[in-house]
Amino acid sequence: MVVNAEDNKRKPGRPKGSKDPRKIKLKPSPKTAKEDYAKYYSELGIVAIYGVDDFTKELLFYMWNDPSQEFVACDPVEQHLANLTREVGNRANSMYRYTAVHHSGFIESGYYPVVVVSKKYKEKVMELPNPHSVKIICLEDYK
Repeated sequence: MVVNAEDNKRKPGRPKGSKDPRKIKLKPSPKTAKEDYAKYYSELGIVAIYGVDDFTKELLFYMWNDPSQEFVACDPVEQHLANLTREVGNRANSMYRYTAVHHSGFIESGYYPVVVVSKKYKEKVMELPNPHSVKIICLEDYK
């Protein structure tokens, strides 16, 4: 067996990376996003969702374990909202805690102080008038 001098210098295992922690960018996952939302906004008692995606579904089903939470959801694509309503309808007390509404006026009316928006509708929602300063959160871009 022939051993090179270069092979002896390397230590076993993965080589060290950058020591600068600011360079590490972790993509948010539905698990961490829903836990952060619960930590900061669970005292509101209502979860308002604009647009259905994996992150918003995960948030809804995670927050469902808290019986004091109510849920309002809308989506510009009616089929996405219908599918979510069908999934939520199988849960206990869903007719008392979940409401599906139309998307027009959802942000503008200011009924909900914090609205969780799916990433595909974020740009559209940011362009809407927001006279009541509704806080808009996108869980995929959440830091």
